[in-house]
Amino acid sequence: MTTMAVYNWFIDQLTPDLEIMDTGPVSMYLRERIMRDRANRKLWISQKPLLVDLLQNWNMLDCTPSNVPLSQPLHKLPTAPPNSIPDVRDDDITINYQHLVGSLTYLAICTRPDIAYAAMALGQFNANPTRAHLLAAKGILRYLAGTLEYGLEYTVPASSIPLTVAPFTQGCALTDADWASDENDRKSVLGYCFYMHGCLISWSAQKQKIIASSSTEAEYYSLSYALREGLWIRLFLTSLQLPIPTPFPLLCDNQSTIKLANSDTSSSRSKHINVQYHFIHEKIEDGMFETLWIPTADMTADIFTKPLPFPMFSKHRSALGIVPLP
Repeated sequence: MTTMAVYNWFIDQLTPDLEIMDTGPVSMYLRERIMRDRANRKLWISQKPLLVDLLQNWNMLDCTPSNVPLSQPLHKLPTAPPNSIPDVRDDDITINYQHLVGSLTYLAICTRPDIAYAAMALGQFNANPTRAHLLAAKGILRYLAGTLEYGLEYTVPASSIPLTVAPFTQGCALTDADWASDENDRKSVLGYCFYMHGCLISWSAQKQKIIASSSTEAEYYSLSYALREGLWIRLFLTSLQLPIPTPFPLLCDNQSTIKLANSDTSSSRSKHINVQYHFIHEKIEDGMFETLWIPTADMTADIFTKPLPFPMFSKHRSALGIVPLP
């Protein structure tokens, strides 16, 4: 069934109960701007209007741009100078910080996966932020000011996709983890992203809920989180009678994790892992998913797990499809 046929079927199911008016192709939805190039089968979405308002609210439309959202982990932030952000009183830091991080999180969820890690990391300090944290949040605004004309392109430009990943972008997931990167609680950060038909369709950056005892274990947990998302995507596409690759590739840059995911036996290094994470074996054995290795340099999901230097950040940002708008 084609996409248009699915759309017509869906409308037919709704019309007996709802009055529906077709006003043509959407160009703005919840402050997301949608641009099309039908001749070349491309589409772009951006939140430039929201970004402009956000920068105006913080008097940062003409600020000096930054080329990355975060240049260092938040636990390494230097103490903020006493005269920094003089227009925000100490008593107002928390409410201003929460408003700003909320806006950044909304952007990260909708159209700007390149700031997903930064927004997640800042969100951990919502309860008791310092002036240094507020400065770091404003640093993300500096980055967004420099990429104001960027948006998410569908489909992702083929030239931006690493050669090892390109054969799988009709349907695949990339998963990664940064082991014990939080020096406060030693929990790891996981990240994943999904591609379908050459387009980025899902992404996530989040701290793992348990402490991993090795990098392999941290990557294994990341793989399990991505597989859960993959199961939901499979169910959704199947309900719409749309095709999905079987087995669905899960790309990982850790050979030990791939070996663990495909093994039925438990070693001394893995027997402590909670059984809820071992459902991976079942889904691989029944042919639903498969695990494949790619080099770390091509692991686009790395952008969701830690601050990266600009050359690597720029490479992964392009692979996500975040490009200058036409």
